[in-house]
Amino acid sequence: MEADGFVQPVHQDRVFSFRFADVEKLPPPVLSLDDVTFSYSGKPDDTLYENLDFGVDMDSRTALVGPNGVGKSTLLRLFTGKLHANSGTVSRHSHLKLGMYSQHSAEQLDLTKSALDFVRDKYPGVSQDYQYWRQQLGKYGLSGESQTALMGTLSEGQKSRIVFALLAIEGPNMLLLDEPTNGLDIPTIDSLADAINAFSGGVVVVSHDFRLLDKIAKDIMVCEHKTTRRWDGTIGEYKAHLRKRMTNI
Repeated sequence: MEADGFVQPVHQDRVFSFRFADVEKLPPPVLSLDDVTFSYSGKPDDTLYENLDFGVDMDSRTALVGPNGVGKSTLLRLFTGKLHANSGTVSRHSHLKLGMYSQHSAEQLDLTKSALDFVRDKYPGVSQDYQYWRQQLGKYGLSGESQTALMGTLSEGQKSRIVFALLAIEGPNMLLLDEPTNGLDIPTIDSLADAINAFSGGVVVVSHDFRLLDKIAKDIMVCEHKTTRRWDGTIGEYKAHLRKRMTNI
């Protein structure tokens, strides 16, 4: 039908293949929590984590999984120092540069500017050449008019791509990714998985997207009962475990 001209040919969206820059390898320990206890109120009755020992290094591809509300995102913020342990120690290598992607990362964007003007103004020492920044944004799937439109008019997926571009520009040697696939289509999720696998630094991911986790996770850590424990199996087996547990409720 298509060959006879009765049906318009289907144009596939371009698949974007982006990469995070290679970074310096840091010897372990790179990032660790030792005997950490944390609650937002400081009260024992509200404790999210108790006597927690947890660490990641430059080879880590760690997925944090578990029920909603157990503190997976909180654990990432303890890593960054945005939250402070009530007791215990959070240790970071002196040369560690963390890059954080969260569900709220788009809030750092100035929605009254275009993506092109925003990155050019944010990194004036890198380049003032518009063509250079067009190429950088293009690597992450933002091209043409979407580069010059006000960011407030862009979709959530387009804003997410800008945030990933910012992460790449800043060159962290460890990535902390909190629900990074929200708003992304399947080809972009696959490209993100490829970028994570090719990255020379460490990665910790919180995600409900089992497609992404199946592609990248080397270590699966289950967050529940105020601690973390290693899941000795695949992410598919963990998904099956969750399904079985739900049917037994």
